[in-house]
Amino acid sequence: MTGKVINFHPKNGQENPTLTMYVPNPVTVEVGKYITHLSKDGSFYFEVPVESNTTLGTINSGLSDHSISVVLAANEETKLEIIYDEAGKIQANMGKRRELTSDDMMYVVDLMIKMVDYRSPESIPRYNMLIEDFVPYEISNLERKLEVAKGDSILSESAKNYITNEYRLVFLNYGLFEYEENMLLDYRNNRLLKPNEGPDNFTPQAPNISYYAFLKYFNLIDPRYLYNGTYPQVLRTILSNETLNIPAIKDTPVNDWLKEVKTTMAGLIGFDSGLFYDMLAANAYALQFNEELKPLSDKQQENIRSYFKNEEFTKILLKKNEAVIKLEIEKNYFKTVVNKTPSVPKEEVMNAIISKYKGKAVLVDFWATWCGPCMAAMKETREVKNEMHGKDIAFVYITNYTSPQKLWEENIKIIGGEHYYLTKEEWLYVMNSFGFEGIPSYLFYDTKGELKNKVTAYPGSEKMVTMIKELLP
Repeated sequence: MTGKVINFHPKNGQENPTLTMYVPNPVTVEVGKYITHLSKDGSFYFEVPVESNTTLGTINSGLSDHSISVVLAANEETKLEIIYDEAGKIQANMGKRRELTSDDMMYVVDLMIKMVDYRSPESIPRYNMLIEDFVPYEISNLERKLEVAKGDSILSESAKNYITNEYRLVFLNYGLFEYEENMLLDYRNNRLLKPNEGPDNFTPQAPNISYYAFLKYFNLIDPRYLYNGTYPQVLRTILSNETLNIPAIKDTPVNDWLKEVKTTMAGLIGFDSGLFYDMLAANAYALQFNEELKPLSDKQQENIRSYFKNEEFTKILLKKNEAVIKLEIEKNYFKTVVNKTPSVPKEEVMNAIISKYKGKAVLVDFWATWCGPCMAAMKETREVKNEMHGKDIAFVYITNYTSPQKLWEENIKIIGGEHYYLTKEEWLYVMNSFGFEGIPSYLFYDTKGELKNKVTAYPGSEKMVTMIKELLP
């Protein structure tokens, strides 16, 4: 992608802003993040690997709070023009590309937010519904939200189709699949509004496999879902769901693995062949890459080459495998060490932890397993840790009681570094003492153990490297 920002003139002494592009990867699942600097003349350039012939990405920048939706095409150049006016508003167009109108590019995200914020006039407590009544009720709410998009007068029909598909997937992944979590939340919200209404304690019913018959409604065989960033997230949820109990693919030939998968899934989703199953198989390998940071075995590579008739699947998975092999080597630069939290009063916990690393600079990362930005930052920090290999720097990771211990133990295997698990009292004291109100948050100590910097939200790999280098002699 090449482009130019028209009419933008930075103030004296002000750096030109960066542009950040996010691109979904339907096969390897992880969202690609690419950063470029705006040149003095307002021009910019991205070169982005894509996993489908046409991909919808999103650009954020320091120019405006508005995201810009863009189209990337395999082996083609997309030209983007961003027009900046004196009031600080922006417009965008993609020249000869006609997949999205200028309005589509600027307002797709706004429509998504509008759908999320829409509240049904018939909203009632859901936690006390019978589980068999819950799905029809929720589907009717979904249909009302989809009508918000259908009635929009600004976006093109193709953009509205895209956004309604994206919302369906979001609703499926975070609404219906997370039944127990949502029922607990609904119960707590109702108790806050009406403290004397409902039982004093509530445990949601665990859904059995018949509950997932709602999958038929979503027609997951539709190839248009490949444009949607949430589609691979849905596939990952299916693969990880304890009730569906789909086995890890391991060294099993893909056809044999799918035969077992279809005994569970075919009846629930309404079909036993098609693109969905190819995507599910590819995502099963991606789960191994992303959750275990484990390269493919020779047998797995043979199975991939034998199964996929579309060679692009094979190319994408084997290329990702090369990246994982490199990451596995880099992971060993900072091996995972699980530490027992020092047995000291909560007021002394941080001093006791930092004192273990005398003579080293220390980067402390406060995070949690449920924190999406934390997990995304962990992945970006890999390149920082790679650059710091051989330097006197300790990477210390601190989480707390809200991270399920079993999940924490699994996650840290691929993070590396020094890990601590705090009690509620320790965590709250530490966060308050440094004035942190959210995570991820970071502390930077020099080699003398003196706190030199603190920051909330990941500052970017480039800035992180600069801040760490300032700690070293």
